[in-house]
Amino acid sequence: MTTARWVIVAAVLAVGLAIAWTARPQPQTAAERVDRISAELRCPVCQGLSVQDSPSETARSMRALVAQRVAEGRTDDEIRAEFVRSYGDWILLEPPLLSVGGLVWLAPLAAIVLGAALAWSRARAPAPIAVVAGPTDEELGRLRELVASEPE
Repeated sequence: MTTARWVIVAAVLAVGLAIAWTARPQPQTAAERVDRISAELRCPVCQGLSVQDSPSETARSMRALVAQRVAEGRTDDEIRAEFVRSYGDWILLEPPLLSVGGLVWLAPLAAIVLGAALAWSRARAPAPIAVVAGPTDEELGRLRELVASEPE
């Protein structure tokens, strides 16, 4: 290999190592954890905003409680679970799918899928054949009499 090729290989390796080094997970600071957890919780007063974005006094109290729990060393899941115990799954901006709140989101999708399956099965089924009963012996006899009595 020539020197130019070695330089190119070394440069590619250096760039790859630099990218890998910067892409590694960084430990989060306590303030970043408080911001992330607060952004996942719904403000009970504003209802359309996260605790992180809400200016209400309740949201400030909840952010302070999150900061206190982070300072105590609790995990993110423990902190979220504490709020879920107090407020229910509603407090999470993204409730778990396998909860009552999650089923509310899945029910319309299930109805659409079932409706489409029903429509598909009806469209694919052959049309029912109408069975017409023939005339009875008594009706045939009367018809023969009528035909015989007609003038030619």
